[in-house]
Amino acid sequence: MRGRRGAVIVSNPMTGEVRAVANPRTVFERAFPPGSTAKIVASAVALEEGAVSPNDHILCRRVPALLGDAYHCSHPPAAAPFTLAEALANSCNYFFAALSARLTSASLAHGNALFGFGSPAEGLGMRANPGYVRVGDAPAAKARAVLGEGTILVTPAQLLLAYSVLATHGLVFRLWRPPSRRDSPLLRRVKLKAETFDLLRTGLEDCVRSGTGQAAGVRGVRVAGKTGTAAALDGSRATHAWFAGFAPVEAPEIALVVVLERGTGARDAAPLAGKILNHYFAGKGGRP
Repeated sequence: MRGRRGAVIVSNPMTGEVRAVANPRTVFERAFPPGSTAKIVASAVALEEGAVSPNDHILCRRVPALLGDAYHCSHPPAAAPFTLAEALANSCNYFFAALSARLTSASLAHGNALFGFGSPAEGLGMRANPGYVRVGDAPAAKARAVLGEGTILVTPAQLLLAYSVLATHGLVFRLWRPPSRRDSPLLRRVKLKAETFDLLRTGLEDCVRSGTGQAAGVRGVRVAGKTGTAAALDGSRATHAWFAGFAPVEAPEIALVVVLERGTGARDAAPLAGKILNHYFAGKGGRP
């Protein structure tokens, strides 16, 4: 991490085994706004409730009307309206702010709980911070929650388990490290439609293949992931950088979360995630 403040956690999503961790206290005890990595929550809720279909389109107008220029889109101008998968890949704030108007605060709160936000992600004997989830009823408050800002706080460990849900098609395992494996590491099952899992994984894979997470790519390996850039809560106007993801998409064996203070997801967190993933697969002869 070259002196950067932040944390990294790497696991096997199919078992919960922690393969590497940097700054474990930050991983389990510090909660940050997750930024755009939280867009998987609204995506899943909207698909499960029928508030959006895989073929629905929304034209990005760059600046969300509900939130103003502070939340303008940073992706290149879109030549055509985005589908949900395309909006995930390009991290389109305009799309997700518009999507928030189709969802209730109660359904968004339930979706956050479904992915484990608001509940402590325990492991390695560390004290686990439960984070914080509050989704206001006002349209702007819902939009900010969908974008993972302000009233949504998660630990890196919580975010790792949330993305492991998508890697495993709903199985969530307790985080552990040899030789302290528990007899029954399965914590819970998250039930979503097969179509929901498929679309989210497609959007996350496209994020790494051609969207904001390209720096996390590995040649010859299908990587799924999401960048996030979230405003710091100290009033400094700085942002924190996130990347969360897993690989290979067809048979996940590694999941990871990177958070770096004072940075952006695409510029700072995704490149570090890419180095970790490339090192892992190079150690296997470059093959999944």
